[in-house]
Amino acid sequence: MDRLRRLELFVRAAEAGSFARAAWLLQLDPSTVSHAVADLEKDLGLRLFHRTTRQLGLTDEGKDVVRRARGLLHDMADLQNMALLARQSLEGTLRVGMSVSVSQHVMMPHMAQFLRQHPAMRLESLILNQSKDLHAAGLDVMFHSGNPRDSELVARRVATLRLAVYAAPSYLARMGRPQHPRDLPSHICLVHKPSFIQRGWNDWEFSKGSQRLKVTVPMNLMTDDREGLLTTALHGGGIVRVGLVNPQHVADGRLVRVLEEWKCPGGPDLYVLYRKSSLDNPRVRAFLEFVDQVFAEFDPEGVSLQHHPRGGEG
Repeated sequence: MDRLRRLELFVRAAEAGSFARAAWLLQLDPSTVSHAVADLEKDLGLRLFHRTTRQLGLTDEGKDVVRRARGLLHDMADLQNMALLARQSLEGTLRVGMSVSVSQHVMMPHMAQFLRQHPAMRLESLILNQSKDLHAAGLDVMFHSGNPRDSELVARRVATLRLAVYAAPSYLARMGRPQHPRDLPSHICLVHKPSFIQRGWNDWEFSKGSQRLKVTVPMNLMTDDREGLLTTALHGGGIVRVGLVNPQHVADGRLVRVLEEWKCPGGPDLYVLYRKSSLDNPRVRAFLEFVDQVFAEFDPEGVSLQHHPRGGEG
């Protein structure tokens, strides 16, 4: 293993906080990461980490090496981008992180088109959507719900999720259709628990004209598995409040929107995140253009999201 690769694995381990997590994010064997760091320490004659049974912390020398190594890795990426531009072709690997819902409903149905357009590229897609994992996993682009906190990243807003209340026809036939948000406590409710909200998962807000109200619904099923929750709803399991619904499920009547006259404020923004230096990477630029195209085509009626093409950057 060359020294640059050892430096890269060392940086990823430092950002991930452990060899095991860095290996998982990079899809490597944990021993590969730990051996690379050990070899780097031997080459440099420095101890880079304080190793305990509970945590992995950088030594003072390790902090300095991380800072310098990041600069070397950025310089190498710039050289690779310059070479790509000189060849006028898109080659190499692009690593992307996204949630299951964005992957399944929005991006993957169109990915064949991207691969046809850029046959020399290799795309690695991981189910990751926490901004801290962009660094640790060495991702180029990440989709992220909610306000991003990492000021070192560019955050391009692509959509705002429109929350609404849905149920399957079989559930409504069995349990009746709620006529007012205050009817919801007497229904079976399926509650999404996203990672970017810390509490109040079952406090559903509604608005109609000047009316504003919050209804605390029963948590008959609560999970952070959004797609699992939608599957339960599609099979008549209860009422769910979500955004980014597959428009075909609504068009073909598998899911029915209820309380249509009421809006559900508070839908999170969806961003694509990338490093500030990444706009010099032609692979990243091509993928961001593809993202704009795909989101423009997804849900053109704006049923489950508000589009923000070429959205603001944070």
